[in-house]
Amino acid sequence: MCGQLIIFLVTMTGVIGGRPDAFAAAAQKPVLWVLSIGVSRYQDNALNLQFADADAKAISTAFDTQRDNGIYRETKTLTLTNEQVTRDSILNSMSRFLGQAGPDDIVVIFVAGHGVQDRSTGSYYFLPATATKENHVTAGVRMSDFDEMLRVVRQSVRGVVLMMDTCHSGALRVGAPGLVSMDDPAARLTASEGFFLLAATKPGEESKEYPSLRHGAFTYALLEGLQGKADADGDGIVSVSELFGYVTRAVAEISSDTQHPYSKVEGTDLRLVSVRPGATVLPRPSLTKADSSAAAVPNTIAVMEFSNVRNDTDHDWVGSALRVAFNTELNKVGALNVYAPELIDRLIKTRGVDQLSAAQQLQIDRLVTGSFSVVGTAIRIDARIIYAESGLQEGSDSVQGELNDFFDLQKRLVLSMLRRLRVNPSPEEGQSIGKKSTSDVNAYRLLLESEDLVDAPPAKPTATPRARTAPRRRSALENGLPLVSGWFIGTAEAQTSGEPREAEVLALMQSYREALEARDLDRLATLYVEFPQRRRDTLRQYFESSRNLKVEIADVKLTPQGDDFIVSYTRRDSFIDEKSGKPVELEVRLTRLAVRLGDTWRMAGKP
Repeated sequence: MCGQLIIFLVTMTGVIGGRPDAFAAAAQKPVLWVLSIGVSRYQDNALNLQFADADAKAISTAFDTQRDNGIYRETKTLTLTNEQVTRDSILNSMSRFLGQAGPDDIVVIFVAGHGVQDRSTGSYYFLPATATKENHVTAGVRMSDFDEMLRVVRQSVRGVVLMMDTCHSGALRVGAPGLVSMDDPAARLTASEGFFLLAATKPGEESKEYPSLRHGAFTYALLEGLQGKADADGDGIVSVSELFGYVTRAVAEISSDTQHPYSKVEGTDLRLVSVRPGATVLPRPSLTKADSSAAAVPNTIAVMEFSNVRNDTDHDWVGSALRVAFNTELNKVGALNVYAPELIDRLIKTRGVDQLSAAQQLQIDRLVTGSFSVVGTAIRIDARIIYAESGLQEGSDSVQGELNDFFDLQKRLVLSMLRRLRVNPSPEEGQSIGKKSTSDVNAYRLLLESEDLVDAPPAKPTATPRARTAPRRRSALENGLPLVSGWFIGTAEAQTSGEPREAEVLALMQSYREALEARDLDRLATLYVEFPQRRRDTLRQYFESSRNLKVEIADVKLTPQGDDFIVSYTRRDSFIDEKSGKPVELEVRLTRLAVRLGDTWRMAGKP
């Protein structure tokens, strides 16, 4: 009875006064429910982002101000960031928190982090903080599960606005061959009346983060729009369509037209937020040099190591050998500028960056990487081309055959990668790459071991002293000086300025060639800063297996690096294999550091 009396009095008050009662009007207003999720710190540090957590917090704050702005009776927000973001916390928040929303209410969901596709299953996942490249199936939120929860929420409310920033593909790293960026969130979600989706990028693009903005471009544009910049008609109300339209234009502007949000709208436009007409919006900070990497130089490429799918240590050397072999073959193509793997590895080591970041700093356009597996005498090789700027895969191919056919198999893959790169080698270059190999896998491994390009079997302890005649001065690279930007290898002839120092380094290379051809270990020892017993033993095995050894040093390039020189060259060995009696030809592209000790130049190994 009391309940009925209260309702009657409220209704009568609204009528007698000639205007809607304040309490009745408030009761008719919807509630705004905001679930904001952002992950910057992952259990796998390689996946870390800069501002996804800050983005989520800022979005919650922006919508929280609507509690006093007239459209909503109340605003309820829940923010999950970093370690708070788990598979269970996401699904429980959608069920328990958003499940409280009523039929007139509006729900806003913001998600920032990594969205990925598992290439082996075709399934899509959002990666919570606990997810890694290995456990994404059990720790990640499958998008089909997310969509199911979303459908339940949509059936209970007036409208759902979903904003997804999940295309941070650059941070997925090349080391995650089984995962690719989830570049089309809309395709993973079921459309229905009252559903509004805004995704941070079009398929194939990367979502950008900007230090000077302290946010991603997508979130920063959203915040600008919610502050009032999206109020196109000046009526003090920002609708969903106005916000989406503004963000699309603003992100393209911020990113210099490299990132383009897109939307999916099902239903009548919604009044989303209210703003004060003529409200002042803080000016956008100027983007700094640190905000984005310099544009990649076209046709610059680098080869990264191929991963061992089977993780059998006996064949780990094959991954390094594939990298060397691909690098050697690609260097034959004049249309390509191929970065020395040693320089990329040095940058990764000295600056503590990942492969993609190193490539971006060096303005490299594309990376070639892949994987392999050896079962018995058979091998399968998979190669991929990765855009360095975005981390997205451009193309891939695979070959399989006998391990003894290693060289012919990798040559086939190189030609396939060139086609996918749309690079046409000259007839002579194509013939050189496609030429049937007379190489020997065992001899090639010994050569790579002697050049410290693959790990040799552990050596037995020995008392033989290493050859070292003077304390070694630290090189410019080891002192942390920057690498020469835009330095490529693959030139057709020695490039020097004719200075005496360069002539001396070329003389060192000639002595190195002569000592190899003479199989003179003692002379070789005098040409190196260090000549450990392991190298001596490996070279002895190599020399003992090669009769009538001929060595050619070609395509030499010298690049000053402080007081030292980076020396890039192609080494070609030809000989008769002692065991089989067959002719063998080996070819490898090398990059070494030459340093001056006293009055002589020495080879100091890899830069």
